[in-house]
Amino acid sequence: MIDDHVHPFGLEFTPFDPAALTLDVEPGEPAAQRRRRLAPGRLHLHLLQARLARLLGVHVNDAVAARDETARGDWPGWVRRLFDDAEITGFVMDEAVGGTPGPVTRYVDVAGRPFWSLARIDPLVDELIGSGASAAEIVDGVETFMQAAADGGCVGFKTILAYRTGLAVDPEVDLAAAQRSLDSDLPVRRRAKPLRDLVLRGAFARAADLNLPFQVHTGFGDSELRLAEADPLLLEDLLRTPEGAAATVVLIHGSFPWHASAAYLAATKPNVWVELSLSNLFAPVGVADRLLGILDLAPTGRVLLGSDGHGAPETHWFGCSVLADAWRDVAGRLLDAGADAGWVTATRDAIFENNAREVYQLN
Repeated sequence: MIDDHVHPFGLEFTPFDPAALTLDVEPGEPAAQRRRRLAPGRLHLHLLQARLARLLGVHVNDAVAARDETARGDWPGWVRRLFDDAEITGFVMDEAVGGTPGPVTRYVDVAGRPFWSLARIDPLVDELIGSGASAAEIVDGVETFMQAAADGGCVGFKTILAYRTGLAVDPEVDLAAAQRSLDSDLPVRRRAKPLRDLVLRGAFARAADLNLPFQVHTGFGDSELRLAEADPLLLEDLLRTPEGAAATVVLIHGSFPWHASAAYLAATKPNVWVELSLSNLFAPVGVADRLLGILDLAPTGRVLLGSDGHGAPETHWFGCSVLADAWRDVAGRLLDAGADAGWVTATRDAIFENNAREVYQLN
C-alpha cells in the first residue's frame, strides 16, 4: 500500500518506548509519569506489542526488549523488515513533526522505498505572525512558500488549522479584517483567525493553480487540539467558494469521530477525498467498522489510507497492518452483502494504492 500520511521516524537506532505513543502530549515530568503509569492499560499499546511479539517470535512481555536487540544491530534492516511485513510500497510524508527530520533521500536510503514530501503552511504563518508581519506580507509569504515547495518536488500541501483557530473558516473575510485580527494578545497559535481564514482560502486557490492536493487535518488529534473545532462539516462554507471548489481537498484521519460526515462530503463534493489514518493507531479495534462506514457512502475512488506513523517506524508498520486486517473483515462483509468479488478486489487496489498514486501524482 501507499501510506499517504506519515511523519519522520528516527534514521538511526532509537530504543522503542511504547508509552510515547499517546494522544496525551502535555509537557513536564508529572505528565510523563502519568503516561508511563497508564500505558499498560491502553489497548492500542497492548495490541501493538502483541503484534510485535508475533513478528519476533517472543512472548508479549519480551517484545520491546527483543525489538531493541534486533534493531540495534541493523537499523535499516529492521525498518525494511517492518515495512516489508506491512507491504508498504511508499510514503507521503509531512516532515513537520516526528523523529529525526532530514532530507527525504535519507528516508529512502534507510527504508528502501520511495518517500514523497508534503509542505505544511501553518509553521510559516505562525512564524510570520510572531515576527510582526502584516496580513498582506503573510498572504504573499504563504504563496511564495507554496510555489517554492512545488518547485522543490512536494506532492501536496497540508494545514492543521484545526489546531490553531478551527475549521469554521469565514469565506467572506477580507484583507482589512485580516490585518485588524493581528492586533491581539492571544498566543500566536490562537491569534488572528480572520487572517488564517484568508490565508487558507488563498492557499486553496494556489494549490489548484499548482495542480497539487491539499490535506486538511480533520477529526481527533493529540491533546493540543480542541476537538469541537475539527468537525469537517465546518468547512462547508469554504468548500462552496470558487477557491474551495477548485482545490483537491483531502480530509485526513477519516475525520474521526465524524467519519460519516467526511464520507458525505466525499460523496457530494467533486473535489473532496476522505483519508483514514491515526484512529488505526489509537483506536484499532474499530477500524473495520469505520472503513466500512466510509465505503458505505463515499465512492471508492475518493478513499485513501494512511498510518499517521510518527517517531518510531513501528507506528507506520502497526497502522498499516491494522488497516490490512480491517480490510479483510470489510471485504468479507461486502461479499456477504452481495458485492461482486471483482468489485471488491478493485476497491482494495484503489483505496490501498491506486487512489494515492492518482491524487498525489506519484511515479
